[in-house]
Amino acid sequence: MKSSFLVITVLCIVMTQPYVNAQTTTAFANIEVKNSNGEPMLLGHCDVSFLQQGVYKNWYQPGYDHYIPDSSTIPFLTELLKGKQIDIFLGTWCGDSRREVPRMMKILTQAGVHQQQIKLIFVSNESNSYKQSPQHEEAGKNIKRVPTLIVYENEKEMGRIIEYPVVSLEKDLLLILRRENYVPNYGSMK
Repeated sequence: MKSSFLVITVLCIVMTQPYVNAQTTTAFANIEVKNSNGEPMLLGHCDVSFLQQGVYKNWYQPGYDHYIPDSSTIPFLTELLKGKQIDIFLGTWCGDSRREVPRMMKILTQAGVHQQQIKLIFVSNESNSYKQSPQHEEAGKNIKRVPTLIVYENEKEMGRIIEYPVVSLEKDLLLILRRENYVPNYGSMK
């Protein structure tokens, strides 16, 4: 009971006094909690810098540093990603997120995507809030598996990569941006 009260209190404080990243004016409502296994996990809308520190750095940084994006595709992505918004739903507890998100971020960085265009939303793995964030950014977005990368143009979804790419992150993203026929993994799940 005490720990639930403490988590709720901290969450209320965090959500009423948003953290503002120096690079952007986007407010972040985030919290770090321990899941039922005693492992720390991030929840809510967090800046990528959260993944570059603490226990998250142990998997994020090597995944980012060792991934070599497809250099022949990056120039096409650079042009097509202009003016797009990208939401990435992930779990710091999820093996697929730990593998794919550092790669996604490296591709987006090399393609010149500004941090303001990317929104990272961290979800829970607890049974009472499974695949949910504290502010429920996932609501109505059919987030069943993570990571899920969603590309928006003028606030309308263009497409998404679910859990892992069909071909490669770069090529899947290019198909979405070119509005070509692309069906993500689990694309038939509703």
